[in-house]
Amino acid sequence: MKHNDQAVIACIEDPSSAPAVIAYAQHFAHHLREKRIILLNVSPHSKADWLAQYNLPFVAMQGSWRTAVEGFHSAFNAILAVTAVNPSAPRSSITHPRTLLRTFRPSKIAYLCVNTQLQPPSPQLQTLLTLDHHRESKQKLIWASYLARFLHADLTFALPQYRDPDLSRRQQNNLQFANKIFSSLQPPITFATQPTPYSTLSNPDLTTLSQFQHSNVRFQTLIALATDLRAFDPLDFLLGPPEQRLLSHPSRTPILFLNQRDDLYVLCD
Repeated sequence: MKHNDQAVIACIEDPSSAPAVIAYAQHFAHHLREKRIILLNVSPHSKADWLAQYNLPFVAMQGSWRTAVEGFHSAFNAILAVTAVNPSAPRSSITHPRTLLRTFRPSKIAYLCVNTQLQPPSPQLQTLLTLDHHRESKQKLIWASYLARFLHADLTFALPQYRDPDLSRRQQNNLQFANKIFSSLQPPITFATQPTPYSTLSNPDLTTLSQFQHSNVRFQTLIALATDLRAFDPLDFLLGPPEQRLLSHPSRTPILFLNQRDDLYVLCD
């Protein structure tokens, strides 16, 4: 498969969310080795002919967003989706944090959630991720390497400070994996590390965002994992998963989500 056959999907629900979504989709499509960009609108009733005004390839589908999301890779050979998030939107909108997460739960590709009030992305993205003790952190490191190689992102790894020696050892294994992989690339990828508090009662990504919210560095991307349905507890079903609060965080940081699934597709350029 040729690299330029792959696509970045800009999920556009209405004209109000289009500018932010298209700006980020174009930025990523251009830097990820000139991927195609496809504007997508899904509606149960009418076709969105207004997408033609943006002079970009577009698809207007009748049906449900969730069904479309599930078929992104097979239907469009997509490697990334970009969608808007608006905490003030009604629950019927896919930009509402809870609805967005439910809609994109079947996604086999990464999806970038950008606030509708954001300015166009910076030429050099400041990228943040929490490197904890979970083995799934390696999925985040793969996308971090893409952003560093292709989008010239500056990487910062937030390291929760564990008291448990076993959790600390697992985190160090993930850090060693990052050093090994990043140092083997040409040119090698460098990253900064920053300790963050750890609590079993709070989500590490929320702790990380809150810690950096008032710093001098403004992060343009946070790479995060969506909660595995198999790891949901009763509070998650009642109050929503932690990533729902990430999407409503006052920092308005764009979140690059990866679903935890066995058939997750990644860019392998």
